[in-house]
Amino acid sequence: MALFGTGKGKKDPGSVELVLAYLEDAQRVRCPFILRDGRKLDVNATLQSIDEDAGTITLHVSGPFAGDKGAKINFLFILESMRLGGHGKLQENRSSLVTLSLPGELELMERRKHARGRLNPKEGATVTALTGLFDGIGVNGVLENVSESGCRLRVEKAINLKDEKRLPLGTALFSAGQAFMLVKLNKVPKCPSVMELTGKMAYLSDSGGGLSIGIIFESPRGDIAASIRSLVSSRASAIPTSVPPKARRRAQVAEESLLAEPSERMAKIDREEDPPRVPPSAAPSAALPKPVPVEPPVVPDPALEEEPPEESTPVRPRNPALLRLKKRSRTILLLTPSGYGDLLKDYLLDEGYGQVILASSAQEMVSTLIQDPMALVLIDSGMPILECFQMISRIKEAGVELPPVIVAAEEVSRALVLAAHRAGVSQLLVKPYELDESFSTLLEEQMDLC
Repeated sequence: MALFGTGKGKKDPGSVELVLAYLEDAQRVRCPFILRDGRKLDVNATLQSIDEDAGTITLHVSGPFAGDKGAKINFLFILESMRLGGHGKLQENRSSLVTLSLPGELELMERRKHARGRLNPKEGATVTALTGLFDGIGVNGVLENVSESGCRLRVEKAINLKDEKRLPLGTALFSAGQAFMLVKLNKVPKCPSVMELTGKMAYLSDSGGGLSIGIIFESPRGDIAASIRSLVSSRASAIPTSVPPKARRRAQVAEESLLAEPSERMAKIDREEDPPRVPPSAAPSAALPKPVPVEPPVVPDPALEEEPPEESTPVRPRNPALLRLKKRSRTILLLTPSGYGDLLKDYLLDEGYGQVILASSAQEMVSTLIQDPMALVLIDSGMPILECFQMISRIKEAGVELPPVIVAAEEVSRALVLAAHRAGVSQLLVKPYELDESFSTLLEEQMDLC
């Protein structure tokens, strides 16, 4: 994969605050990372934690990682439609965790010459690409984004043009730099209904849960380029030439922490700010106030202590074997980015759940729900939260039986809670969240395992 060394190498001096701002956002949205190890191999990873005091970051890698302590390790991630890179010294490499020193700056590693516009699959834009007119390979798929210089499609079908037999989808389908004699774009918004071009393959990737192809256009006609330019200008901003400034979310995090534990916070304020009470008989000129008589301690009635409370909160099953047995009978469906989805799937399988299914798109999630009964659906994707609610409402209106649905959101407000309830969401989960005992308890409560 030509992911490193193809950028323009434009560095922004930046500060550690700027680096932390981008890395914290990447951790919050579970952005997939790519590390280049000592063997010059690319390894998928997810940012696990940031230790500002120690000046380190820890990433969870999805495969074997080779590197000597102190070696310079390059990494790359895509955030806010920008390719950002950096490097740090390897501090520790154990099991599936890699710890690097905090980079002093981030580098913009953009390959595009023109801005690109993203398309929603519901808009119905498709791409047909043929290596030859009468023989060779033909592919058809959904147009994901487009620019004046090229496009990206998610392949749905590949055939051998000569005998019209379907071919398996995989990275062996094309070789690097494959030329396409015909690239046909259909039903692209604000463009002619059919646009025919030529091009060549820029990359072929199956890391997103399906096969994706990047195609570079070769000398598009002026009218076609103008139509695509008009579409892109309405959906994307200009390509930055350096890493844009970014502020950390400290204020918002502080506000969330204030809202998290109001009762404890108010009790602490009362203890610190409540002035000591002075007996009314004590005058300012008096030498010392009379001591206040101390009431004898109240001895509790043992009979009352033995009575159970009227309302008791549910507790986790005391029989671990029974809980494991229940989990083995449950199937969980995840709609998450591929890098974080693998990490979450491994965690849930370790917790004992019988089956964890990853869905790469809303369409795949719906088809899975129709085919097999699920015990829980967890959605932690880059989809806007209101669009997610609308999707769940449409699924319910279509008559699909939904299990409890948990949706991860960056922010939670009263309006969002009401909208989630109307849409049929069982629980909102505030990001970032840890894969720990509290997270496991939340899932068990939603599936009535507690």
